[in-house]
Order: sequence, then structure tokens, then C-alpha cells
Amino acid sequence: MSGEGTATSTRQQRLQHNSAERRAQKKLDLRQSMLGAATALFERDGFEGFSLRQVAEAIGYSPTSIYLYFRDKEDLLHHVALEGFRSFGQDLQRAADQPGSARERLCAIGLAYLRFGLRRPLHYRLMFMVRGDWLGLPTPSGYDSVIDSFGVLEQAVQRGLDSGELRPGDLQVYTSLLWANVHGLVSLHLATPYFPAEVLEGLYLQHQEVIGRNLSP
Repeated sequence: MSGEGTATSTRQQRLQHNSAERRAQKKLDLRQSMLGAATALFERDGFEGFSLRQVAEAIGYSPTSIYLYFRDKEDLLHHVALEGFRSFGQDLQRAADQPGSARERLCAIGLAYLRFGLRRPLHYRLMFMVRGDWLGLPTPSGYDSVIDSFGVLEQAVQRGLDSGELRPGDLQVYTSLLWANVHGLVSLHLATPYFPAEVLEGLYLQHQEVIGRNLSP
């Protein structure tokens, strides 16, 4: 009897464990559905047109359900921005991993940055222009720090300094110069009619020629 009781107890524990795992996965899937719907709606309607009601309708739940996973609209949009930073960081890292000289890698990182801004302009505005203050917020669980994205550029500059491919200089000065250059181009494109998409990459490459001559040893 004791053996049968132990076996029954073990089965019950296993069933309870599996049931808890299914509930946890269901919650995770629902949260991800909310985030996916929010991201799609944001990319369609932008910051001003975004609402929790639209997100709830898109996934077939009541608006109050969203508050079980996100504090408010601000919190949900912050997570939308973090999804953008995740994709952004991956783009930069792929560019940094390409073979080539230090200048070629830095140029590739800048092109990846620029292309992200052109491909996802609403996300770029949210991340860097509308809510740039989010760059300083604590990173929620499950996300890499947004600063890691910029660390890709910083590491590429450091490699160039260490290898002697770049003129000796201050790491932060070099990194901020390169970041400010590409951010300025993307921001001017998004904010004015004077930097159309079709000329942006060519203009960036010309900038890199000028900057490169001053960074080369």
C-alpha cells in the first residue's frame, strides 16, 4: 500500500507540475501576443494613435487583461521600444561580426544603424526622438540593456585602437562622433524633407570618407 500511495503521490505531483508549466506557458504566450499586437499597431499608427483598447481588440481580450501584464500604456510602449532595441542590437552585432578592417566594420555598423532607421522609422522615433529618456530607465527582466547596443560600436572602436588601425584617441570621443553622425542623418531624414531616403546611404558613405581620413593613423 505504501508503494502504491507513493506512486499515486508522485503522479499527482507530476500532473500538478505539468499543469503549472502549461499555465505559465499560456501566460507567457498571452503576454507575447499582447506585445506582438502592440508592436504591429504602433508601427501602423505611431505614438499618437496607439491605444490599449486597440491592442485588446487585436488579441480578443478585454483592455483590463493587459493590466495583468503591463502597468499601463507607458509600460507597454516601453516594452515595444525594448523589442526595437533587441532587433537594433542584433543588426549592429551582425555588422560588427563581418570580416574586414576596423574602418570597414565601423562603416558597416553605421549602415546597419541607418537602415534600421529607414526600415522602422516609427520605432526609431520612439526609441531615440520621442522617448529618449527611456534610454536611462532600468532594463526589465528578459531584456539586454539598451546600452549594449551602443556597446557594439564602442567595442569596434576599441578593437581599431588596439590594433593600431585607428589613430590613438579617446574611446568615448570617437564613439560619440560616429554615433552622432549617423543619428543626425537619420533624425534629419525623419524630421525634414531635405534628406530623402534615396540619398542617405550615399551621403553617409561620403561622411565616412571624411571622418575616416581624420581617424586613420
